[in-house]
Amino acid sequence: MRTSLIALGAALAVAAPAQAETAEQSTGWTPTEIVVTARKDEGYKVTDAASLRTPVPILETPQSVQVLTRTLIDEQNLTTLSEALRNISGVVPAQPSEAVLIKPIVRGFSSEIYVDGLPQYGDASTYDPSSLVGVERIEVAKGPTSQLFGGGTGAPVGGLINVISVSPEQKASYSAAFRTGSFSTIQPSIDINQPLGENVAARIAAEYVDADDAIDAVTNKRITIAPSLRIGFDDTSLVLRVNYNRIEQLEYSGLPFAMAGYPGVNPFHFTGAKNGPKTTIENLALTGVFTHRLSDNLTAQIRVRSYQNTTNEHGSFPYLAFYPPVGTVYPIITAYMPDVTIDEMTFDGSLTGTFSTGGIEHVLIAGAQYDRVDYHGAMGFNLFPVGFLDYADPNSDVPFGPETYPTDKYVNTYRTLGLYAQDQITIGGRLHVLAGLRYSRLESTEGFNGIFSPKHSFNRVDPRVGVTFDVTDGVALFAGYATGSRASIFFNPMVVPTTPETSRSWEGGLKFALRDLGLSGTIAAFHQTRNNVPLIDPFGTTRQVGQQRSKGLEADLIWEPSKSFSLLASYAYTRAQVTKDDFNPANIGQNLTRVPEHSGRIAARYRFVDGPLKGFGLGAGMTAASGAYTTLPNTDKTGGYAVFDAQASYETGPFRISATITNLTNKLYFQPYLYLNQSVVRPGTPRSAFVTLSVKY
Repeated sequence: MRTSLIALGAALAVAAPAQAETAEQSTGWTPTEIVVTARKDEGYKVTDAASLRTPVPILETPQSVQVLTRTLIDEQNLTTLSEALRNISGVVPAQPSEAVLIKPIVRGFSSEIYVDGLPQYGDASTYDPSSLVGVERIEVAKGPTSQLFGGGTGAPVGGLINVISVSPEQKASYSAAFRTGSFSTIQPSIDINQPLGENVAARIAAEYVDADDAIDAVTNKRITIAPSLRIGFDDTSLVLRVNYNRIEQLEYSGLPFAMAGYPGVNPFHFTGAKNGPKTTIENLALTGVFTHRLSDNLTAQIRVRSYQNTTNEHGSFPYLAFYPPVGTVYPIITAYMPDVTIDEMTFDGSLTGTFSTGGIEHVLIAGAQYDRVDYHGAMGFNLFPVGFLDYADPNSDVPFGPETYPTDKYVNTYRTLGLYAQDQITIGGRLHVLAGLRYSRLESTEGFNGIFSPKHSFNRVDPRVGVTFDVTDGVALFAGYATGSRASIFFNPMVVPTTPETSRSWEGGLKFALRDLGLSGTIAAFHQTRNNVPLIDPFGTTRQVGQQRSKGLEADLIWEPSKSFSLLASYAYTRAQVTKDDFNPANIGQNLTRVPEHSGRIAARYRFVDGPLKGFGLGAGMTAASGAYTTLPNTDKTGGYAVFDAQASYETGPFRISATITNLTNKLYFQPYLYLNQSVVRPGTPRSAFVTLSVKY
């Protein structure tokens, strides 16, 4: 139902780390490196990223790309994508309870979540953000990434979050874990890798979560099952994956901003009907990747994915635009979205080659993509209040009332074709030039209660250029320019968009990988605009008359002077504002919602590698952010906060026990919460403690 709620909100308001060289030498630009396979990371540093789609090192690529390794995920005891993304500068994660249509923000703009380089219909964002089982690493490519990625309604124009899955390996391995702690958490998981022959291996990762929530009455049940099969490990390989996950939770609609900090109000009081039906989300993705090395310098790859989603969403919430509160008493209405289905097929074929022309080295990738999406949905609202909730009364509750009522029907189709080519050139061993181009064609129709729009279509060419210069060994200057484009979802089938939504990005800065010091990272400045933003006029009609701009500075640093110690530090200054709004000029100069001006994290880990304390590990971290606005226009702003966390672990033989405490000081703070574009917030999770027991062979 979140889809329905955001659709309604759109009709009533404005539409809304670190990379470096490892201690090992790079093996060079060989096509066999294109597919990043599972491996044991010894620290937080990496040299490559699957999101680059070529074997060119991150250090030589004119784009800010950060990678979170499995080692970092394990040592910080991270279990959700939301938790992990806080380690990267300029990223505002979507919270796990924001289960549908809420995207993470990168550099002030909405980003897309891809899995293994392929989309899962980003406009619904129903990919489960709550599980990291079977995940090898998480990559964030900042700025437009349209040149090499596309699908759904187009290509990412804000940024790309690429979740990389583990792959079957030739060496057998078996692991199991059990996590428990605050909120009555029960969380078992397994990861079993079994060779089936000389060139065949199978793997299955699975996790089950049964937990309460900091918000009273909210419970969460989630299951993830991810089996995979690999045939071939040398010049030819076929990897087949199945990823199934199911979410069941009582939907939380956020705390009205006026009630945050109000005397006598419990901020963790559920904001609707506690007896409401659970929202359920099911995702099933079937993926095949065939890679064949045609010669020493040329590799072909074909990737195919079938993705199906089914969502049944129910919500109960105050709706301030219709029913203003009286003091602490708010009328509650209900809504639901039954049997939403999304069917998507994605195809991507590419050739990657390395060759030389004189003294100039080339890494060339060229390919084609095709993606089709069929979306069927319905939504209904019971606008007559089912009761009155008093936030100052801890026993106040309302009944959910009727679970079904008349709905509006939506039938949308999207077809995307993309052709792309990119050349990465090295001149004299120190100057690296990137030039890429993508042609996109997108066609769509939108249907509302049997009324269908004319076919919308657009053709677009998006370039990308950049330069990286090696100042010295391990230090490089870089500058890049890129554009992106995608269609906009209008929720009004009679409106024909005149142009795609586009973005334009400039960035530049310093990358370094100083092995002797163990210091690596990126410092970058950026300037990005999002054009033709869809806005709603006073008559409820959508028009592309908006523009937004984001600019700022970022730093992502890793210091690992030895195997015993790792330090991560990230910081972002982000200024994201409305620069054009023909319908509401008062919005011009206003800040975009959910985006703090200052944010950052620092986290340290010490490992005892010898002596009487061998096997012990200790970690600590701090996450901080300034306040952020909840709505446009900017009426309400949350306060800044800093929260601390700590971890400890002991490993002996195949056994490991780890403990983590979050929000050590039990600080009460609030973050903007996107629900119906209302001014609502969610309180940060209070002090929590968890213990994980694991065994690995």
